[in-house]
Amino acid sequence: MTDDHGKHRVFRSCLYVPGHHPDRIVRAYDTEADAVILDLEDAVPAPRKPEAREIVAEAMATPAAKPTYVRVNPMSSGLCEDDIRAVAGPALAGVRVAKVDSPADVLRVAEVLRELGHPAKIHVLIESAVALEHAFALATASPEVTMLGLGESDLRVDLSTTAEGPTMDTSRARVIVAARAAGLPNPCQSVYAEPRDLRGLLVTSKHGRRLGFLGRMAIHPAQIPVIHDVYTPTTNEIDDALEICAAVNLAALESRSITITSQGKMVGPPVLARAKQVLELATALNLITDAAWPVEQARTSESVGYIRNKGGSS
Repeated sequence: MTDDHGKHRVFRSCLYVPGHHPDRIVRAYDTEADAVILDLEDAVPAPRKPEAREIVAEAMATPAAKPTYVRVNPMSSGLCEDDIRAVAGPALAGVRVAKVDSPADVLRVAEVLRELGHPAKIHVLIESAVALEHAFALATASPEVTMLGLGESDLRVDLSTTAEGPTMDTSRARVIVAARAAGLPNPCQSVYAEPRDLRGLLVTSKHGRRLGFLGRMAIHPAQIPVIHDVYTPTTNEIDDALEICAAVNLAALESRSITITSQGKMVGPPVLARAKQVLELATALNLITDAAWPVEQARTSESVGYIRNKGGSS
């Protein structure tokens, strides 16, 4: 997930925290999570939602130690607009809108933020078959939308399917494709709901990365190291990407668009684009510096979709 204020910063992990637990909110900023999501929706029992709103509003009233988002209740609940108005403080980077079904929901959230004069961005959570069918329309409903996400638990109920299998993988792929088609960054993978099952988290996170997710939501601090391990480029991946870019530089001097690396890998434009994605991500994570990039291949391609959208920063 990229920073919503133009800097190409990557959030490999976003830690959900129930909004009615102020002690957990405080502790969340001491974890290794790249960003924090304060939850006013499913993690909060209905009788405690007013209390949670007050607690989160207080947390958002002053700058936070980490980028902070708030998952607000769906527009259909009648609570969404009041949630946004309450939490629109200096610390709010964006709102994650639960159970969005139509572009009208997105437009209304954007309108409320404009009325408040707040620069918060909008993350759209797709949690029903109807929303899945409208994924691209939701992604493009407002310029303030900077991320799509899946609410997999609710979606599985609507689709009458299991967590792992072709139906959910099809749903995941559709959201990834819709996000990229809309010029948005690759989405963040949904939570793994068993915090003690780190093996399951590892397996499903690796699968999610292969599908095209970038980073993952967490519900417990113990999940964060596993998520970071999966979603951080390895030394070998970075070295291979640097070699590919260097080989392309050499080929360019000889007016060739296709070359062979020292490892025998044939490199054409698509392979180069993928190498740039890896280096862009590694740079954003401070694993390498701009100076490490082969000079002629410094970030010039609009195909680097992991970090940048089609128009540049997201």
